[in-house]
Amino acid sequence: MSRSFCILCSRCYDHSTVFLIRKTNRVALAGILFAVILSQTNPVFTKLLLKEEWTPLGMYFLALLVMAIVLALHEFMLLEAGEKWEMDRRDIKGTLLTTLTGGILAPILFLNGLRFVQASEAVLISSLSPLFIVMFAVCMLQEKFNRNMFVGAAFLLAGTVVLLWKDVFHAELSLGAPLILFSSLASALTTTLHKKYVRHRHLDSVVLVRTFLSLVVIGIIIALTEPETFQMLRNPPSIWLVLGLAIVSYILPYFLYFRALAKISTLDAGIIVASAPGIGILMAVAFLGEQVSPTQLASLGLMAFGIFFINVPLTKLRIMPSRLMEIGPLRR
Repeated sequence: MSRSFCILCSRCYDHSTVFLIRKTNRVALAGILFAVILSQTNPVFTKLLLKEEWTPLGMYFLALLVMAIVLALHEFMLLEAGEKWEMDRRDIKGTLLTTLTGGILAPILFLNGLRFVQASEAVLISSLSPLFIVMFAVCMLQEKFNRNMFVGAAFLLAGTVVLLWKDVFHAELSLGAPLILFSSLASALTTTLHKKYVRHRHLDSVVLVRTFLSLVVIGIIIALTEPETFQMLRNPPSIWLVLGLAIVSYILPYFLYFRALAKISTLDAGIIVASAPGIGILMAVAFLGEQVSPTQLASLGLMAFGIFFINVPLTKLRIMPSRLMEIGPLRR
């Protein structure tokens, strides 16, 4: 009798556990999808702020200030809960390198690139980021290419060629395309450097330090190159748009994405992230009134297939090639 009772309990426990796991997976997948949707608002907010005569440095500095405050409050609550905050030399080296690539170069290149191209074009060009992550992982982390990665890379490159070949052929390529391209390159390098050097268990503290360092460096650059921006920051126009850029495009996707990614497989997450270019283009059409050309639609299809195929988890450090759109110093 006791044995059958134990068996019954075991079965009940198994079924309830499976139900909880499935529920957790659904919530995590919803979190990934929501993070992708929110991150695709970056070009929209940036375009609207540029129309309000914000400079890329000015809007990014104020967004960094908001991010630093939110992350500092979050870190303070964790420290109150007993979290330890220690960084060794390797962590410091990784933090400094990723501050340069992810906190300064990538976002400044991206924001400046949006001055010259449409938001929909920026979304498509930045979709090359998974290819760059795979390339850096092979070169710096001793990962290996496989067949799916080759197929995905071919689709991504084909999508880029379809998007840009007319401009290149007629020598009409705008400055924005290479700026967005180099921004994606710097973002991919940030992810690789972070995986290579940072071993800190509490990664939010590393992100906080990176954000503060980026804030200081961007502030110095503004003081040297466009000091009039500080006058603008005393009474900033369209402050709600800047808050939207900081919170909706950066902070919320960061917390949603990486919290959810820890609970599901990278393959499941990658399938959702493959929808990112399509979501970004829909937002550009809905909020900015941009017209999508047949060439862009063809490029979108190729890019989506490329992201789907290339999104094979890199095994040694469990890196998922597909990442969120530009999130500045929060990238890891």
